[in-house]
Amino acid sequence: MRTKLLMVCLFVVNHVVLQNAQEISGDILASELDKVADSMGYSFLQNEYNKLRYQDTRTDGKKQVREIAGKIGGRMIEVNNALKKLKEAVEEDQLSSDYVPQDCCVDREYQENIRFRTKVSEDTFCYSRPSYTDRDNLKYPSSKLLDVMKTNLDVKHLQFQYIGLKSGLYINYPATKLTDCNTYDPRFRPFYVSTTTTIPRDVVVVLETSSAMRGDKLFEAKHAVITVMETLGVEDRFGLIVFNDNAKALEECYKNQLVPVTSATTKSFRDFLTSQVGEGGTDFTAALRKAFMFFKANMSAEENNRDTILLFVSAGEHQNEKGNPLEVIREENEALQNRVVINTFGIGTGLSSDDKELLRNMAEQTLNNNLFGYVKSGKTTFFPNNEDISLREAMGTYYDYFSVPISLSPTYTQLYKDFFSNESIITGCLPIALNGAFSGVVCADILISELVAEILYLQQEEFSYAFIMDGEERTLVHPLLPDPRDVEAKEQDINNIYNFETSGDVSEVIDSMKKGLENQKTLETTIIYARGEKYYDGDSQRNIKAIYYWTPIVAPGSNFSLCIVMEENNVVRNIDVPTQPSNDDFLYHRWDLNKWPGPFCRHFSRYANQGKTTVKLTPDAFIEAYSYTGVKETEVRVKQYKDYLSGAIFTNPGLKASAVKSIRITYPLEKFWTTTSSEEAPYLVWRYVMTEDGVIRSYPGIRVKDDYDHKLRPWYHQAIAQKTLNVVTAPYEELWGSGKVISLTRTILKGGSNSGRNIEATIGTGISIYYFKQMLENRYPICTNRTNYNCIVLDNSGFLVMHPLYIETTSIKAPVHITYVEGRISRSLIKENIMYRQPCRDTGNKKEQFTYRVQLPEAHMNGIVDTVEGYELRPVPKSNVFLILKKRRLLDYEACCTSGPYTSPSSIQCGAGQCTCLCYKDLPFDECKNEYKNMKGFVPCYPQLPTLRSIITPEADMVKGLPTCFPTDCECRKTERQVYSIQLPRGCSWCTSDKNGNLVKGFCDLKEICPSQQCLKDECSAKCCGSECHSAEQQTDGLLYVGISCGVVATVIIFIMVLIFILRKIRREGKDETYIDPTHDFDTTNQRQPAGLNYIASPNYVGVEQDQLQIH
Repeated sequence: MRTKLLMVCLFVVNHVVLQNAQEISGDILASELDKVADSMGYSFLQNEYNKLRYQDTRTDGKKQVREIAGKIGGRMIEVNNALKKLKEAVEEDQLSSDYVPQDCCVDREYQENIRFRTKVSEDTFCYSRPSYTDRDNLKYPSSKLLDVMKTNLDVKHLQFQYIGLKSGLYINYPATKLTDCNTYDPRFRPFYVSTTTTIPRDVVVVLETSSAMRGDKLFEAKHAVITVMETLGVEDRFGLIVFNDNAKALEECYKNQLVPVTSATTKSFRDFLTSQVGEGGTDFTAALRKAFMFFKANMSAEENNRDTILLFVSAGEHQNEKGNPLEVIREENEALQNRVVINTFGIGTGLSSDDKELLRNMAEQTLNNNLFGYVKSGKTTFFPNNEDISLREAMGTYYDYFSVPISLSPTYTQLYKDFFSNESIITGCLPIALNGAFSGVVCADILISELVAEILYLQQEEFSYAFIMDGEERTLVHPLLPDPRDVEAKEQDINNIYNFETSGDVSEVIDSMKKGLENQKTLETTIIYARGEKYYDGDSQRNIKAIYYWTPIVAPGSNFSLCIVMEENNVVRNIDVPTQPSNDDFLYHRWDLNKWPGPFCRHFSRYANQGKTTVKLTPDAFIEAYSYTGVKETEVRVKQYKDYLSGAIFTNPGLKASAVKSIRITYPLEKFWTTTSSEEAPYLVWRYVMTEDGVIRSYPGIRVKDDYDHKLRPWYHQAIAQKTLNVVTAPYEELWGSGKVISLTRTILKGGSNSGRNIEATIGTGISIYYFKQMLENRYPICTNRTNYNCIVLDNSGFLVMHPLYIETTSIKAPVHITYVEGRISRSLIKENIMYRQPCRDTGNKKEQFTYRVQLPEAHMNGIVDTVEGYELRPVPKSNVFLILKKRRLLDYEACCTSGPYTSPSSIQCGAGQCTCLCYKDLPFDECKNEYKNMKGFVPCYPQLPTLRSIITPEADMVKGLPTCFPTDCECRKTERQVYSIQLPRGCSWCTSDKNGNLVKGFCDLKEICPSQQCLKDECSAKCCGSECHSAEQQTDGLLYVGISCGVVATVIIFIMVLIFILRKIRREGKDETYIDPTHDFDTTNQRQPAGLNYIASPNYVGVEQDQLQIH
């Protein structure tokens, strides 16, 4: 009886609500987001900054570019001095020691080292040598060299130091475990080869592939050709001819020109070599003519100053009827002023004495006449078998027989990835001479992030940046190149400056920089900046009038120039109000380096301080960012921070004045967060503020990753790209146990809130997705009618912020784009030009990459109602999101995008339709010139935000036995609505499945036990609450229960009827219509879902987990 009465009451309520629902106005959600923003402290902190007085300072670009170039040049001089000391020590030592040092290829007891990003021993060096070198005659450095290497560690930006010798011996300091020791040969590496000449090289390999080369001979020869390619530097060029009865080269652009050695050309040559088999006869003349054709095609007046080398490999007998190879060499090389040097290599035991004589004469060019230019004799080497001498060694050291200059200035390699850290480095080398002859090199790796620290942390307001290029137009550092600190980025050999500087008149700047001049010029240019994640949110552009300031970086071996670009009339606004020291405003986040006051607590899985905020400093907080990066923090250093900020000492430990002010100005948030905010919004997971000058303040107080920098995170770029808006992110799985979380961030502006003001800080919080869902249902009752409607929140990149899919899956592996699950809405939005694709050129990947934008055109500024597709979309003012109400239908989930699970947008090729995945199109690219065939009309993509090499300190043992930071009483919350009530503290979750994914009767428990409605522990059941633990639950009289229930229902109905009367009156006064009319009346609650859609398993969507401070 009781059940029937309840059903009748609920039916009446449901009928009234459905027939007279309130309008789905975005204003309601906007108001709620404003409340959240104010609860996290937005208005409070903005008011604090509005009270301040600011002083404007005009930027002196000329002075600044000189200062930064001077610092970078000074560091390069330090590298030069370190290399000279090492060179002098080696030449004095003469490598006279017979003592065999530690073997780099043998496991030792090494210690983890923050500087070298691996395990090393700074107490010694180690050695390696390739297996084919003669070990008996090797000599090693003495301990004197070790002393010099240790002293060189005073140069902070130096990494590993090493010595590569002509014998193939390799010395590495500090000692560490190396790999591939039997094959690693320093003589084949570009850092070594670059010291053997002062001019670039053109190298052509001519490889016989006749039947005489079958088997091991051809295999070894192919390996040797690849080795030759590996020796070549950034300015060198390469060509390959294979021949038997006929001579051939790679097709297309490779068939008639030499090409730079890049990742693309290397792959093409490797594939070409792999396809070759030994068959047919031999025709030397055809091969030689084709090889010289390469040299001629690339010869020009400006390219005369290049070494030209031909390496000829053969195992067969030349067919005389094909012509005389010596005559071909004379004819072809004399036309080139005898500039080509020829080395010949004879393989196998099948070579006759005539064959050997011919190869010698080809190397000596016996028919050539010096009247056409001095004839440079090459060298001939024979390999009767594969054991006596290595063909790879002989061909890889082709430069060994030329006159090697002993340069007094270091040579520098192109940018490449360090083996240990995978960060970007360059290597500087000096040649060494023993007994007056070239004998090898001394080298040191240079960490780019340390060398150019001022550029990475340049702060001249929002629209300023800097770049470095060399005299060959190659870019070393630029905002549109991968960040040198990124440990996941690949090496990029598409680095010509015109790929990144696209302004029409910039050529005058580039030409002047190539010549090493100093000047400035005003240009109309486009600034490109990130909107978040590269492949999800894309980037934004802004056209500005900018001033380019450039000057050379003066140092031995440097042909680099620095350019700073800043908006015309650029002004830096600094707070002009003194702040007073305080003992309480600075609690450093490192609990291991300073004593935290109690009380201590457990915030999900984090060791936390309940009563205090903690502060972390990034390199931006320091006057010299270079002095902070890569340096291990100590108790002494942290005490200096604290004593200086409290006024106990007056010696500044290097902090910027603005950072000190930010620490003190943000301190009042601590009281606000621990009182007002906790009372108004107990559901907030984390609270934090992060300033432009490198101050991070968080609550509850926790330890942040040591290298965490908010300016490198997608959420930060989303916020600053949309300043003055409440920016809401798609949900992600928070790594510290709080489950699925949505972030809300907002920028704090300097002394005001209008969009013209620059950014002072970004404040943010995390909200459980289930609290967010409850908030929607509280404010939009129709969202509770899940049988007939879906309420969806969409951001302006097209990603779902709220969707039933998030609630019904156990975890979120990635952000989900609307095209993956809502095909009919996606097509409608595209048709109405509300959602459209935004392209950019993914320079390193040779693709045109597409992301989406969602923006209402003038015709739909108030939203759109599509009765055919059964949905309406409304803008949420002052935010980056839109609210969608969708009428559910049979077989409701249809996708535009059908790519595989977790597929990166960079690997999804665009289809023919308008509604597609996040995807790409290939761009025409000339591999042989390493440039795009069309540079016009394409805006470069902002690169992927960097992933740093982080080490997270475990805290599992520290949180054992600690109470939660905030009261939870989870066991006393008996319904899902109670669990996610915005009036109750966060920390609880509604558990619906056990550890194995099996459904259980819903109950409430701690989030760390059940973070995303799925238990993490074997025991998964409800716990008793209060008196339930001591006595049986009292039975309630049925009639009284029904009476109370119906009384409550009747009250609700009366309230709704009053509300309807008010709404109808408002409508008569000109307000918009309410919900969209239902176009279909299918009840899909019990309908079978489309094939492939699994609400229990994790969704198959592209992307990576967001890492927002690891606080959110």
